[in-house]
Amino acid sequence: MTDAETKMATCPVAPHGWPNPLLPEYDQLPEGRPLTQVTMPSGSKAWLVARHDQIQRLLADNRFSVEPHPTFPIRFPAPQELLDMIARDAKNLLVTMDPPRHTRVRQMALPDFTIKAAEKLRPRMQDLIDYYLDRMEAEGAPADLVQALALPFPAQVICELAGIPEGDREIFTRNAAIMVGTRHSYTMEQKLAANEELMKYFAALVTEKQSNPTDDMLGNFIARAGKTDEFDHHGLTLMTKMLLLAGYEFIVNRIALGIQALVEHPEQLAELRADIPGLMPRTVDEVLRYYSLVDEIIARVALEDVEIDGVTIKAGEGILVLKGLADRDPAKYADPDVFDIHRDARDHLAFGYGVHQCLGQHVARLMLEMCLTSLVERFPGLHLVESDEPIELIDGLPPVHKLTIGW
Repeated sequence: MTDAETKMATCPVAPHGWPNPLLPEYDQLPEGRPLTQVTMPSGSKAWLVARHDQIQRLLADNRFSVEPHPTFPIRFPAPQELLDMIARDAKNLLVTMDPPRHTRVRQMALPDFTIKAAEKLRPRMQDLIDYYLDRMEAEGAPADLVQALALPFPAQVICELAGIPEGDREIFTRNAAIMVGTRHSYTMEQKLAANEELMKYFAALVTEKQSNPTDDMLGNFIARAGKTDEFDHHGLTLMTKMLLLAGYEFIVNRIALGIQALVEHPEQLAELRADIPGLMPRTVDEVLRYYSLVDEIIARVALEDVEIDGVTIKAGEGILVLKGLADRDPAKYADPDVFDIHRDARDHLAFGYGVHQCLGQHVARLMLEMCLTSLVERFPGLHLVESDEPIELIDGLPPVHKLTIGW
């Protein structure tokens, strides 16, 4: 008897139905969360992986690939033209590279994303947070936290990291906000236009930094890459987009969702306010775990047969890692659906696991920690204001387009 179950139905991981702790599709996974085989829209087979321990083992296993493959588990029906474009661009994106090239390219960016490098940003981050909260307070309550802080603050931090000139920042902040916006705010046509404008700007930015090197995260990466033959100009433009936008939506939503969770648990908020230095690190980890949700479903394809807990994943079969569900795994966390700032959730999977763990995780953690700290310290009467605009779930993602607060 193997710890697996075969499901011949189509994969539940498809547009308008990606698994999410708040959606019924998660009920399709049997009790105990065995490896569950599903059929992809292409007809190929893949395995849903939802157990925390199995996910850690599989994501650390270099016998699984992120690079394009004929049987790579694509979660939606796609025309061949789109698949060809994905395959063409994949060679220039860190997230779709396997070692050893992934290792070489990641090392080019890593020096500017260490804990030490992130901490150097703390004073400037605090200045920005104070600026946005001063403005929010001056305009008076109630206020939309997303528009007042969660959207503009991370965008400005990214601009600082990348060395985007002050005069160009409106191009980035305006289009980045459109790209992470919800259907309430922007149409698909507007999102495509924003992407096109950003790609044109990034191409020009790469050219400028190649001609006039700068001492910042993006300038340093372009300089290091220029000493190799890893990228052409288009490849550097795609990497620029990935480096600057990959974590933007993630942190925008965690700032808003973190405040929502704390305000909805007033006893824990009071405990945190009484001991911010002692409880904030665990609070940040718990926000990341609790709102891991789906955010992304990590896909891989097996390069050879791999056995895990008595189940053989055959060469060419895919895996779909449901990391949001793993962060609600009762075998890993007691009462996983309960928000608890006293929980030790340091090994959550919100940033992934293994060699592809989020490059910017230290910057993201610092932004979240500092925003939560400033809001909790500054506004003792912080509360939610009733709104008829609830959190909107789009394809399993939890983008928060509005969070109205008072103080």
